[in-house]
Amino acid sequence: MKFWITGGAGFIGSALAKELNNNSINEILIIDDLSNGEKFTNLKKISFYEFLDIEDFLNRLSSNFLNKPECIFHQGAITDTTERNGKLMFKYNYTFSIILLNWAIKNKVPFIYASSAAIYGLNKTCIENASYENPINVYGYSKLAFDNYVRRNFRKSHSQIVGLRYFNVYGYGEQNKGKMASTIFQFYNQYKKSNKIRLFGKYLDYDKGLQCRDFIYIDDVVKTIIWLYKNKNVSGIFNLGTGKVASFNDVAREIISNHTKVNNEIFKNVVEYIKFPENLKGRYQPYTLANMDEIKKFGFKQKFYTIKEGIANYIEKLNANLE
Repeated sequence: MKFWITGGAGFIGSALAKELNNNSINEILIIDDLSNGEKFTNLKKISFYEFLDIEDFLNRLSSNFLNKPECIFHQGAITDTTERNGKLMFKYNYTFSIILLNWAIKNKVPFIYASSAAIYGLNKTCIENASYENPINVYGYSKLAFDNYVRRNFRKSHSQIVGLRYFNVYGYGEQNKGKMASTIFQFYNQYKKSNKIRLFGKYLDYDKGLQCRDFIYIDDVVKTIIWLYKNKNVSGIFNLGTGKVASFNDVAREIISNHTKVNNEIFKNVVEYIKFPENLKGRYQPYTLANMDEIKKFGFKQKFYTIKEGIANYIEKLNANLE
């Protein structure tokens, strides 16, 4: 097998597999948990050599019944930021990741994995440095714990190891993420169903609809992963966002404008502000913005979709029932 993709039936993993297919690569081992059987819809879109459940994969790995791949794309994780079961979170986001990383180091296989901007918590400055890392939920903490393990053990490796701290990824293939799907996907569905879009009201110092995110389109995430695979001299832990923010008001306006001409009156008729949920208080990031300086030091120059371009492209796919 040329490539292993954990979380290959998920949002980013399946998009990555599809891009490999577009480059005539089908020798892919997909590793995932299909307890949510609806994830099969992502698998239908890709061609792969073999699928393994996580437990079966671990058994084969420990028994040395797997051939060495060219690269491991470790994209699988529990991504629910509201999950409170720390034991479960650490089992998959930390312990499983350590097993896979140590195997990669031992066998000198490039290892590109998914980290998260949740590591930064309430910090507006998001730089890959311990001074700015302060997660506010167990999901973010599990990701930071693994990043720190990588930092401690990186020197043991003579192969590429890359962690990507994803900011707010959106695009085709996220329909099975439920409440963890992007706000763009959720707002789109709200608008199509009721001609309304519900945004959070005031929270902390952010007035209604002014919570901000660094939204990055799925195509740009996949292109970045492929760029890293092709540039094996690049190792480290990097932010992956656009380096620009958009408020929820901005996103709502873009979604409306892709269906009808929007003015202030139409915006007011469509957008409803709801009370900020009690269960999210203290565990929610109202502002994220990626500092991309670190990866650019290695010659990374990819041009990203703007929020306007990305939403238009995404809605075109959704309207064409390509989701």
